[in-house]
Amino acid sequence: MTTSELYAPPRPTISFELYPPRTPKGEAQVWETVQRLAAHGDPAGREADYFSVTYGASGSTAERSQALVARILAETTVPVIAHLTCVGRSRTELRAVVEEFLDAGVRDFLALRGDPPQGETEWTPAPDGVSRACDLVALIREVEAERFGTRASTGLARLAAHRDRRAQVSIAVAAYPGYADIVDDRPETNDDDVPAPSFRCRKDEVAALRAKQDCGADFAITQLFFDADAYRELQRAAREAGVTIPLVPGILPLTDPARVRKLCALNYIPEPTALLAELDAAATPEEATRIGLRATARLAREVLEAGAPGLHLYTFNRHEAVTALLDEVLTP
Repeated sequence: MTTSELYAPPRPTISFELYPPRTPKGEAQVWETVQRLAAHGDPAGREADYFSVTYGASGSTAERSQALVARILAETTVPVIAHLTCVGRSRTELRAVVEEFLDAGVRDFLALRGDPPQGETEWTPAPDGVSRACDLVALIREVEAERFGTRASTGLARLAAHRDRRAQVSIAVAAYPGYADIVDDRPETNDDDVPAPSFRCRKDEVAALRAKQDCGADFAITQLFFDADAYRELQRAAREAGVTIPLVPGILPLTDPARVRKLCALNYIPEPTALLAELDAAATPEEATRIGLRATARLAREVLEAGAPGLHLYTFNRHEAVTALLDEVLTP
């Protein structure tokens, strides 16, 4: 079974993102997190549905990523998604990486364009490389067809075979929620009215998501967001564009204001200013944690009520906040 099949049951899936450790201390920490979360898919003790393991720009963490993926496969029964980016590798090199993962038993990928390497501002493909995530999805499907004997000779035929559930590999991709655009076209009712945020998805990002689906993507995991309306807008825009694959919300426990600010800056996401003000004003770290978990639990419940097929939780290799969040969200 591949991870794409997990989205058929009528229940929310629970999955976790990890990053490869850089030090022996980090390795011990991430492995403790894996062990804790593998058996904590929900408060009832259901096993996690899958882990995903990040992969640095230009393959900067390639060996550590592959080692963590291999260990999870060898020492747990939880599926693992290997991230793969287009950055810094030719098509031949990318095919070799996919084949290495397949040799290690990986059957699940997250195909990303990737960010420019550190110190570079412009994104440029490697010589004879690929420049879009949809092209990386197509490349993975090519390798799958060759490895597992699919006789489909064209991209359209490979996609048809995949849609007939003869695929041996699942491929996830990224999706981008709506961005806030403050508007106020409502009639004023009193002086205390405040413009309500609305959200809009970028047309090019929705078109890119459709292209990734058309090349064989099975489901999408969203970038970080802080308002359920941003996810609802993605659902609406995706449906209008003919996107039918599951859209899994990526959720970060909002307990560390410094981390939230850093991620917003790195990903060009507007900061959740009201929440950050609450966190900054907390009298103790414990109070900040309670405030952040309460806000995150509300967000998680709202997206599940909006029809999200599951929650993908960004762990930063720590288990405490995500387990507390699941206990809050999923306990009856």
